[in-house]
Amino acid sequence: MASSKLSLINNALILIGDRPLTSLTDGTRAQIVATNLYDNVVENELSKHRWGFARKKIEISKDVAAPVGDEWQTTYTLPADMITLIKLEPLIKYQILGDKVYCNYSGTLYAEYIHKPSEGDWPPYFCKMVEYALGMDFAPSIRDSATSMDLLARQYQNASRMARYTDSQQHPQSSIAYRPFIDVRF
Repeated sequence: MASSKLSLINNALILIGDRPLTSLTDGTRAQIVATNLYDNVVENELSKHRWGFARKKIEISKDVAAPVGDEWQTTYTLPADMITLIKLEPLIKYQILGDKVYCNYSGTLYAEYIHKPSEGDWPPYFCKMVEYALGMDFAPSIRDSATSMDLLARQYQNASRMARYTDSQQHPQSSIAYRPFIDVRF
């Protein structure tokens, strides 16, 4: 079953013992809390791990204008939908300032990063983890219950651990490219 923003919020509300919403515009306390916290919670969860389903790799565009100062020769614009940068290819020395990559490289540059895919593209383990994270954040505001927040925090920790483990099993380990301590011995 494909997930949606409303279904994830409703599952989190059910976890804290509240009634599900019929829409995201009904004006109830639960709806106001849920719609205000949802995007921040999801982006926070996406930034905590290199989720395979949320990875994206694109060629980033080189800026025409030269950077200010003499430390860097070139700037590239980072993608607007980027949450967390994983790596740049080729491997170069760089610095990120705002939405720009400053470097001394002028060729084609690729960015691998985490973005926010639509809820329908999330795997079940990530949906379950987000439901617990939402419930944990909703509990104090909607139910005024520290006890339910503590219970959900424990369930969230377990769901987070299992989600990271499951996601990590989907991707092979990359080999170490640079091994100076081993190479020096041979």
